[in-house]
Amino acid sequence: MKFSLALVVVLTTSLYAQSLEGAFKNVTTDGYIRAGLQHQDEGEMSIGGKLHMQTAPIAGISFGTSFYTTNGINEKHNDGVAFFSSDQNSYSILGEAYLQADIKNTLLKVGRQELDTPYADTDDIGMIPNTFEALSIVNSDLTNTTIVLAHLQKMSGVDADIAEKFTKINDSDGVQALGITYEGFEDVTLQGWFYNASDFAKLTYLEADYASSLGQFNLGVAGQYTIQDYDNGNEVSVYGVNFSLGLQGSGITLQSAYNKADSTNGQVAENFFGGGPFFISCEHLTMAEAGENGEAYRVGLEIDAEKYGVDGLGFTLSYLGAEGDDGADLNEIDLMASYAVNEQLSLDLIYSDMHDHANDSQSYTNTRLFVNYMF
Repeated sequence: MKFSLALVVVLTTSLYAQSLEGAFKNVTTDGYIRAGLQHQDEGEMSIGGKLHMQTAPIAGISFGTSFYTTNGINEKHNDGVAFFSSDQNSYSILGEAYLQADIKNTLLKVGRQELDTPYADTDDIGMIPNTFEALSIVNSDLTNTTIVLAHLQKMSGVDADIAEKFTKINDSDGVQALGITYEGFEDVTLQGWFYNASDFAKLTYLEADYASSLGQFNLGVAGQYTIQDYDNGNEVSVYGVNFSLGLQGSGITLQSAYNKADSTNGQVAENFFGGGPFFISCEHLTMAEAGENGEAYRVGLEIDAEKYGVDGLGFTLSYLGAEGDDGADLNEIDLMASYAVNEQLSLDLIYSDMHDHANDSQSYTNTRLFVNYMF
């Protein structure tokens, strides 16, 4: 299955040939302006953002685009999280350009778009998120059930090999994905996903989440299991559990997570096309860094300062420990503060201390500050 941005443009132009004036008369716009500051070995700063536009629907069909940009102020290094292009320059990109059909209980989108699934997601941790050239179909005909079908063809953004350019995923074969989410049980969400990357790997992902109130407590329990089956005979299976407990009215939530990988032939668990689905994932370390037969745990504390008289302010503290049979021995401490000044303006400060006990030269601290203005 192949398609292109040019095809989207041709189809859109043909569809709207008789109704362009009405479609574009009521174009909606939204987006954000973002300032990002990062310091690791050196400091860097960027100003950028996103401008999204979408036409009014005609018989449920509309056209949308999103323009993303990141512009360095003085130094550009890409230390830590990549703020800039693969050659450390400012860049702009048409990250979304899609034709969308919203008919009854089905949403079909073809072209460049944002996607969020376990193994392919936006991972918006820097200046420009991941976006995909894809065909996606989301259907909710079945009660309490959402079915997702997708064909991913190209990718750009913070986790892409070439951030500033859409490049092929799995050569010309792309990746096909099927996901089903079921919410028919009280307080429980179940989801299952299968990804087929022909002649490369097949990925299976299962997750169950339970969230409810228990007396004066808010309780959350989740489990996940995934198999990464490579065509070369390698395989990694990863299981994980996640637990959260909050005291109602206190603004305090305790969190803990655990993941364990079972590997063959030295294969490590991979995140694939985004930040990865693993429960223990922190700002920089995931199961990918835990190594062969990796094992990792994370404990954390969240504080909602609204309960103490400061609306919009929150803090998160987390600690991760990870090790693997190949000698990996890592830990990461993350301190995060978020403040929503109002519905439009927000600030996020993130400090990370990553220590590699097996190779101290790979240890680092990373600080990021983001100011976002939504419109």
